[in-house]
Amino acid sequence: MGRLNQKVALITGVSSGIGAAAAKLFAAEGAAVFGVDCHTEAGEALEEELRQLGLSFHFFACDVANSSAARDIVSNCGQTYGRVDILYNNAGISTVEAFTSVSQSSLERIMAVNFMATFYLCQQVIPVMKQQGGGVIINTASELAFVAQPLFTAYCASKGAVLAFTRSLALEYAADNIRINALCPGPIDTPMLNAEFNADSDPVKARTESIATIPIGRLGRPEEIAQVALFLASDAPQLMHGASLLVDGGKTIV
Repeated sequence: MGRLNQKVALITGVSSGIGAAAAKLFAAEGAAVFGVDCHTEAGEALEEELRQLGLSFHFFACDVANSSAARDIVSNCGQTYGRVDILYNNAGISTVEAFTSVSQSSLERIMAVNFMATFYLCQQVIPVMKQQGGGVIINTASELAFVAQPLFTAYCASKGAVLAFTRSLALEYAADNIRINALCPGPIDTPMLNAEFNADSDPVKARTESIATIPIGRLGRPEEIAQVALFLASDAPQLMHGASLLVDGGKTIV
């Protein structure tokens, strides 16, 4: 018996990295996964891969930053699987910019994807979960919601917002049997992190210096974050409401 048997999991940002790893793991653990991403080709390839394995996965192409996206996503998930037991707000973007160079459009885009999409998806899914008698929400924050990093002011602001939002929301809906927690990854070897390294004048040096700040001496792997997300999505952590789970190889304790 899988840990997510007979559950429906809505996961955003499934085309690569942590989202793809989580979609595979959740499906393997018995969930019917409704995967959302704006990268259609990669999402459809993942759908084909999982269906070939006999797993339940439906891909929905959508840009989560669109103002009406949350309503469409939750509605389509309900039409496809009949319910939503787990919402994993994983989609995210980053930019590497000096503070004075951050444009209005850049700031609005990063807040839209990293925070506003999370806010609106929760707003759409909570009434569904209340009607069902409960559910689980996992919001992706970051180690950078706790510690600072130059050239990431907009990103830090967006993830700090996710963290504060998660705590408030968890308090508001704890009595409704809806568990809401924040998952806070450190540096994980994903296309997004590699793009950040490549934005540096010396990408190899940037990667080496990043690894040097991590006590375990390596970057995290997407599958390792997916395992923590699985724990949060399962029935095991019944007492966890409004928690902020740092998974960073010890980086923030240095």
